[in-house]
Amino acid sequence: MTFRARLLKIHPAVIVLASFLLAIIVGSIILKLPISTINAEIPWVDSFFTATSAVCVTGLVVVDTGSYFTFFGQCVILVLIQIGASPGSCGGGVKTTTLALLAAFTASRIRRKRRVNIFKKSIPNETVTRSISLILVSFGIIGLVLFMLLVGDSASGHVMPNSHGSFLAYLFETVSAFGTVGLSMGVTPDLTIWGKCWIIFMMIIGRVGVLAFAYIVVGTATSNGVEYSEENLMVG
Repeated sequence: MTFRARLLKIHPAVIVLASFLLAIIVGSIILKLPISTINAEIPWVDSFFTATSAVCVTGLVVVDTGSYFTFFGQCVILVLIQIGASPGSCGGGVKTTTLALLAAFTASRIRRKRRVNIFKKSIPNETVTRSISLILVSFGIIGLVLFMLLVGDSASGHVMPNSHGSFLAYLFETVSAFGTVGLSMGVTPDLTIWGKCWIIFMMIIGRVGVLAFAYIVVGTATSNGVEYSEENLMVG
């Protein structure tokens, strides 16, 4: 059997593992770049450890996230946290396979394909729609909680320490809570009661799952609704 034939018979579990390892490897390489750290170049083992900790949602650190990495490096860690663990695990985030499916969906639309295909297998449209909904709802919840944190602290007159009082610090804590990672830039103890309650809310959603939480709120019953005549709309 040729290598191409074997590749096309890859089991879905292998795709899960491949997307998981790819996120770690790419994250490690980017964190190794000089633009990612402030003073000294991070050793390979430390960049690999940090990327693995972010994607595996363990929260273990070998260097301080808030003082060791630059704005760019912290954003990279944020992306790794948001990707989260793989499906079937108890980690938060949007999951590695969701990102892989989104990339496949984008590629299929660019190539003007009707279906999303991965290794000669067509992905059900319902799965694609669920993945896109998951990403959109996740970003919506993160944006809402981040807004509430900023507005709440501003309204209360609470002043964060100068080293921590930044938009990215609030965003980092919010995404970390949603991803149930535990990585922090050190601002959590300085949050107000209002802010801590919203972080608690994010941790609960991250652990339960966005879609599961949405089902709890709006129910699982589906409705076809009213169907009208179709009208095309120019996009892009």
